[in-house]
Amino acid sequence: MNEAELVLTELLGCPRHRLYLEAKLRLSNSHCQQLAAILKRRIQGEPLQYIIGKQDFFGLNFKVEKGVFIPRPETEILVEVVFRYAQSMSRLNTQARLLDIGTGSGCIAVALAYLLPYLDITALDVSQKAIQIARDNADSYGVRIKFVLADIFRYNPKDLFDIVVSNPPYIPSRQIKDLQPEIQQEPSLALDGGEDGLRFYRRIFSVSDKLLKPRGVLALEMGLGQLSAIKEILQGYSGYSLKEVVRDYSNIERVIMVEKTA
Repeated sequence: MNEAELVLTELLGCPRHRLYLEAKLRLSNSHCQQLAAILKRRIQGEPLQYIIGKQDFFGLNFKVEKGVFIPRPETEILVEVVFRYAQSMSRLNTQARLLDIGTGSGCIAVALAYLLPYLDITALDVSQKAIQIARDNADSYGVRIKFVLADIFRYNPKDLFDIVVSNPPYIPSRQIKDLQPEIQQEPSLALDGGEDGLRFYRRIFSVSDKLLKPRGVLALEMGLGQLSAIKEILQGYSGYSLKEVVRDYSNIERVIMVEKTA
C-alpha cells in the first residue's frame, strides 16, 4: 500500500479494497481532524510508521514507536534464509537454538518464532525501549522468546547457539547526515555502522566463538557493496567459512551466511 492508502485504511478501519469498491465511504469530521494531525506530523518529517504506530513485516503487523528501528522489506530476505536453514535442521530432528542480536522491534525473532514455534529463540538488545516493544510484539502473537537486555560483548550465554542472526547497523557515519529526514529520526544506534559501516560486523565476528556451536551458522544482513569488505574481515578469523550469499529482489547482495567449521 502507498502512504495515502495506509492512512485511510487506518482511519477508517477497513481493508484497502474497500477504498475503491465502496463509493459511499466518507471521512467524518473526527476523521478529518485526525487526518490533519497525521499530515502535519508527516510534513515535519516524522516517519508514517511512528505516526500510526505499526509496520507490516513478513505478513505480520509489528508495533513500532520512536526510539525503535522500523522494520525494512530487505530484512525479510534475512528471515527467509534463516527460515529455510532452520527448517532443514528440523528435518534432522534437531531443535535449533537461535540468537537474534540487536532485535529492535523483534521483527526477525517474532517472525521466526511464529513460523517455527519449536525454535528456542533468544533476542538481545542494548535498548530497554526496544526490548519492551519487542516483548509486546511477541506477546501479540503468543510466541515464546527469551529477551535479554545486554551488549553483545558482555553477553555470555550458558549454552551455545545453532544460528546467530543479525541486521546490524551498516551505514557509514559520514552518510547519516545525508539520509532522508524521516530516516534520521530513527535511533542512531540502529543506523550508524561506524566510519566504514563495518564496525558491528567486526564486533560480531570477534565474539562468534562464544556464541556458536561447531557447524553453527551466522546470518547477517549487509548493505550495498559491502560483501567484499565483510569477506575480508572474515578471513581474519580461523574456523569459519562462507556458506551462502543471497541477493534481494533488487539483485543486491543482501545476506551473508557463514559457518563455524570447528
